Amino acid sequence: MNTAKQIKSEIQDLLTKVEDVTALEAIRQKLEIIHHKNDETPAFMEAVTPIREDVTLKQLTTEQNYTPCTYEEFREAADKVNWGEASLEELLVAI
Repeated sequence: MNTAKQIKSEIQDLLTKVEDVTALEAIRQKLEIIHHKNDETPAFMEAVTPIREDVTLKQLTTEQNYTPCTYEEFREAADKVNWGEASLEELLVAI
């Protein structure tokens, strides 16, 4: 049976072999999440992702598979929404 000390040592050995910065950042984020779970953090914090430093807009758009749409495409989709018979005041109250 592995002890906590043995497992930590094995993890450290594996980490020293990783050279990919993106992979290391992902590992760090996961470890921080696990660590915070043990610190009795509020449940809603599980949904919070730490802000990454030194990330470019291009990296974010690639990671999130972002595809821009034109105003015309947006307008076409928005026009298809069935708003029903609600007045503007009723819609604002619903928000």
